[in-house]
Amino acid sequence: MSTSLSGAESLEMTRRRERAAIAAQACQTCRSRKSKCDEQRPKCGLCRRLGADCVYREPQPTKKDKTMVHILETLQRLENKFDTLQVSSSPTPPLYQNHPTNSEARSSNGGETLGASRIGSSTGRSISRALTQTFPKELQRSYQHLTVAHKVLLWPAIYLHILNSGLAAATDLEHVLQDGTPWFIHLELAKHPNTLAWDTQMRTYPIQQVQGRGMRVGFTELTMDRVQRLANAYFNTFNLLLPILDQEQFMEDVVGSVMRNGFADGDPSACLALLVFALGQVAIDGVYGEPVSSYNGSASGLRGGTADEPPGIDLFNEARRRVGFSVHACTLENVQILLLQAAYYEACARHMDFWRATVAASMSCQVLIRCESIDWSTPRADLIKRAYWTCVLSEDMYHLELDLSQTGIHTLEDQVPLPYFHEAQNMSGNESDERSHFQYHFLAMIALRRLITRIHSSIHDTSSATAESTEDYGGPPVHVIKELARQLESWRSLLPRPLQWSDSDKFDFPVTTLVTRRSPDTFFVLDQGPVPINHRSNLDIITAQLRTRFYYARFMIYRPFVYKALHFPELMSPDDVTCCALAIQSACLWPIAMAPPKNKKRLVPHLFTWTQNFMGILLILRMTTENTCLKGICDERVNREDLEQTASLMLDWLRDIKQVDGIAEWSWKILSPLYLAQS
Repeated sequence: MSTSLSGAESLEMTRRRERAAIAAQACQTCRSRKSKCDEQRPKCGLCRRLGADCVYREPQPTKKDKTMVHILETLQRLENKFDTLQVSSSPTPPLYQNHPTNSEARSSNGGETLGASRIGSSTGRSISRALTQTFPKELQRSYQHLTVAHKVLLWPAIYLHILNSGLAAATDLEHVLQDGTPWFIHLELAKHPNTLAWDTQMRTYPIQQVQGRGMRVGFTELTMDRVQRLANAYFNTFNLLLPILDQEQFMEDVVGSVMRNGFADGDPSACLALLVFALGQVAIDGVYGEPVSSYNGSASGLRGGTADEPPGIDLFNEARRRVGFSVHACTLENVQILLLQAAYYEACARHMDFWRATVAASMSCQVLIRCESIDWSTPRADLIKRAYWTCVLSEDMYHLELDLSQTGIHTLEDQVPLPYFHEAQNMSGNESDERSHFQYHFLAMIALRRLITRIHSSIHDTSSATAESTEDYGGPPVHVIKELARQLESWRSLLPRPLQWSDSDKFDFPVTTLVTRRSPDTFFVLDQGPVPINHRSNLDIITAQLRTRFYYARFMIYRPFVYKALHFPELMSPDDVTCCALAIQSACLWPIAMAPPKNKKRLVPHLFTWTQNFMGILLILRMTTENTCLKGICDERVNREDLEQTASLMLDWLRDIKQVDGIAEWSWKILSPLYLAQS
């Protein structure tokens, strides 16, 4: 009785909101006649019949409207700042130019030490000779077929350290040297030679025969209570990270349709519903399910099902059986289906399947945007924007970390506005205090993505950069690094207050009011114990992702100074030492590697991203005890306990994820002996 009553109340509230929306959007003619307006633009049906002018009164912006407009304007200003960053087209000063002393290396406009990016001729020649004698010649150049994360393996100092350690897996470095990142993709393909388990079956019952689409069926296990629970689990987790669906519309139009009429082949609603339910099961079991394994009494962070039969596989398979009949058209629903499919694959650590589904979604999304006339002010268009930016964010991740090809969807970013999130404006009370912040996170990730792309192209692009190459070494591009670092801090300072944090409180709960925090307890910890923690609205995963991407960006900005410390220690200026220490500090204690996120890895987006970067960071952290220059910098400027805890967290992550990740499995063969020998 209580369930039906709450459902009736919910329906009534929905109708009231709809009536309020109609009243707010009706044209002046329909208002004066107290007629229902069909809201057609430029003229509604009544005004066309009467031959009257059709004038719409714009609704007054609410407080939330003004907040969202302010955020969008702020992000746009930040985007414009990125566009104005001018990277010098002239090459970085070569190895043999005059090298000023520290007192002479002052910029004319700021009086600030630029670091030893200009290297003296005599010093340069002696270093060049030393490099030729010490490092294999093939390591003295950059590699366009290696991603930035994988290049660390071929840094001469690290490469030789691995070879001299006598590791069995060190022989694979020759493959890395010759084949580059594609060799790592081969590892991932070899890890999963077969598809996910397909021989699952859900009991069905017939509902009605549909001409050309076979029989519509219902599923005995999909009661209304379970449907509601699975949908809520999905919208409180995955859809807050990648908000491609509107919950109210989904429940009314999609769930309402399939629960009344049944699930049919070739019905996009059936595919959408089943994929959402499958991800909802992942969201539940990924937190509360049994761990797939344990190590020394510690439970795996992969929970629910097994590696080959993950949570929700029965629902996912029912969707898979229908997807082929539903994705023939390049519609919004088509794009959403493919993105949901990609999200499920990534929750199972099936990275190549994730890539294929994302590519298909991106291609369909491009056709949709290029070929359809879209009024970007409508709620449907807002969902197209969200699907578009989800595709862009996912493509950037796999392109930067795995060097997989892009579809070109990023070339449309000047045509597609940022999403406005219409449904978030209708939230009120406690619901809006937490849940509506998801749109701020999504917009912030879009803005940060632009800057990270610029960091890679300006500092690490192998076609022009010499900051991490012993061949024609030119040192870090200091003026570019300073500007990128300033813009990164600007991004953080412009975040809405609920998202803001400082380095001193990066482990704390987000700010909720002007004077208090959500909880006096620490949000991110090294270990939470055996009891699962599931924060409301996926707050821990969302917050960890945003903060970790910031520290990743800062680490990538300053990483060339680590390379310099390892290979050109005699050229390190005081400013170089400071920047090197900041790079190491930025790689320490990433929230995404801490609890609670580490204990529910199926809910962490883009798992492959963290695997690639943890491998490179662990190799660098190993050198902080082996390389004299880097060790001295860290002993003086970096908390040694932070380094040890970071190494422990990242090793635990790789040990856990190697069960389902081919690249992590190989990385473990390299890293485990190195750290075991150290201990």
